[in-house]
Amino acid sequence: MASELEWRRRWKPDLRACPWQPLEIGGEKYLMKTKFSIDNYEVLLTDLTSYWHEIMEENAMKKRIQKLNPSIEAPVVRILDHIKGSLEKTTKGTTLTVLFKTEGDDEKAKLSIKSELAGMPFLWHFVCSSAEKSMACNHSTVPLMAMVAELTRRQKELINIIVSKDKEIDDYKSQGARTSRKHIETTVFDETTFRNNMVTSKGFDNTVKKLGSAAFNTDGQDLYRQIMTKHAWVTRSPTKDDISDSLDDDESLNAGVGPSLPSWANRVPTSIGRGSSPDKSSPEKSPVKSPIKSPAKSPGSVGSHSAESTPTKDTELMRRQALERRLEQDDAKKQEKPKKKKKKLAF
Repeated sequence: MASELEWRRRWKPDLRACPWQPLEIGGEKYLMKTKFSIDNYEVLLTDLTSYWHEIMEENAMKKRIQKLNPSIEAPVVRILDHIKGSLEKTTKGTTLTVLFKTEGDDEKAKLSIKSELAGMPFLWHFVCSSAEKSMACNHSTVPLMAMVAELTRRQKELINIIVSKDKEIDDYKSQGARTSRKHIETTVFDETTFRNNMVTSKGFDNTVKKLGSAAFNTDGQDLYRQIMTKHAWVTRSPTKDDISDSLDDDESLNAGVGPSLPSWANRVPTSIGRGSSPDKSSPEKSPVKSPIKSPAKSPGSVGSHSAESTPTKDTELMRRQALERRLEQDDAKKQEKPKKKKKKLAF
């Protein structure tokens, strides 16, 4: 399974992950979110009572461009970039208007942008139809509840940090430390007093009067984006990419490990055993040599080996002999220093 960082690099955000942007048109306040690509866009507009939605694909967009701006010839990506910029930052000469029209059971909202493109007048209409009821929940209610919960959690974390800082300052003062300037000294933090002060503060009155219109300032938009991105991660479904990544990881872990390479159990020569180690109770005796190095003592084994000799077996024989010589040298060192703690060989 891919990590969250890898998933974020591949993930393509949808409209749900795009934060709301406040718009004030004709004295009325709206919220709008958009998702632009190189050849299409998706937009959601609300006055917090009703929601209007539009998806515009490339072919339909070309027709609308030709109808509204017949004298302008520009690539669709250039037009989209201009429309997006007009919404994000209203410049001099750019005006926004909203008109509502009821067609049967559908109420349409037409958001018009008048601006200039390359020195020429440019007009664009977002023609939005009534959005599905579920969009209000998925794009506003649930994300806003998640933002409140996350801000509450962060407030508790900050309170814990402040309490810890007060303990640290108290410890410094008990050792004679003092502030260099009297006006920067703070009182001990009390959570109950803090909450009561917030309720009676002027800032609280201003926030209530604005009814959350500042909820989607720069910080609010960033928090909304973080929450919706995390929501997409925790509610994701296993994809083919995740499965393939998992298979790739398994292959990379198993690379070079298989029947073609001997395990550690097979790497230990059969001649190494309890019987091949020297008698540690008699240090004056020389280490017992292996049968491979003593053909006179075990002619049968040598003959058998020479009869079946191959380059691979010769290499294995040399490796085993080198390992045995190293073990014999280690045993000899141990016999010279019997007082030191004996170390075990790890294979």
